[in-house]
Amino acid sequence: MLEDHARASQQAAGEAAAPHDNARWGKPILAAILSLLVTGLGQAYNKNWRRTLTVVAVSLLLALFFLRLRIWATFRGLILLFVCLSIWRIWTSVDAATEARRRQRNPVVVKWTITLAALAIVIGGATLESTDWFYPLATFRSFRIASGSMCPTLCVGDRLIADVKAFRSRAPQRGEVVLFLFDREKALHVKRVIAVGGDQISNSKGKILVNGSPIDVPGSACGTANETSSNYQLAGEIHELHVPEHQVFLIGDNLDNSYDSRFYGAVEESIVRGKPLYLYWSSTTARIGCVIE
Repeated sequence: MLEDHARASQQAAGEAAAPHDNARWGKPILAAILSLLVTGLGQAYNKNWRRTLTVVAVSLLLALFFLRLRIWATFRGLILLFVCLSIWRIWTSVDAATEARRRQRNPVVVKWTITLAALAIVIGGATLESTDWFYPLATFRSFRIASGSMCPTLCVGDRLIADVKAFRSRAPQRGEVVLFLFDREKALHVKRVIAVGGDQISNSKGKILVNGSPIDVPGSACGTANETSSNYQLAGEIHELHVPEHQVFLIGDNLDNSYDSRFYGAVEESIVRGKPLYLYWSSTTARIGCVIE
């Protein structure tokens, strides 16, 4: 009977240990996932407020550092930023999982006030990081091209990074590609500036002249050839136009498929919302990383 009792005790202990072994990674995995979702949330889940404060503070400093460097302004900078932030986020996740596993072995009693403080740090940090002043994406944002009016420079499906604060301290210049709000639409449109305030636009033999000089159509861009007409044409019988001050005249590089200032006239500089910088994705791989000019 003694042997049977010992065997039963061992069997019961094994059955009790099995669920523990299976569940021992539950909290570490959850902590890692939380940290991946929101910076510092995994550390807050572990009720380690000091580590939470450190992780959030470093994340904010990294965001400010990359913002001041304007690292998003180039395609290589974008890749570098993605790699750096991915490494940092993975490290915080591993740290949260390691801490959760350690606390399973050596439980620590933490007051609820400290837990609330850790959560407040995470929420405050996430809010600050997403503000217009702090977060890099407040300056550099991504957009997807939905029409072919600017092809070959920007074709359907291309994705670009734009500086949405490029014209807060200066006016658009001739030749620049810009993002702007058209009429009451919420979506941004993209066109090229060919004339600014004070310029004279005329039509000679089907070609647009700006201050007496013809405008050259881009022959190709980012490895894509221009398959449209070689002439910039004005709509209707317009032969001469004076661009008012603080306005710009916009056209699409794909003249045969562009609704632009040739039809609705010059637009106010105040509706210009940004400057496309480069393509970060395209169905044509050769176009990826191309600078938008």
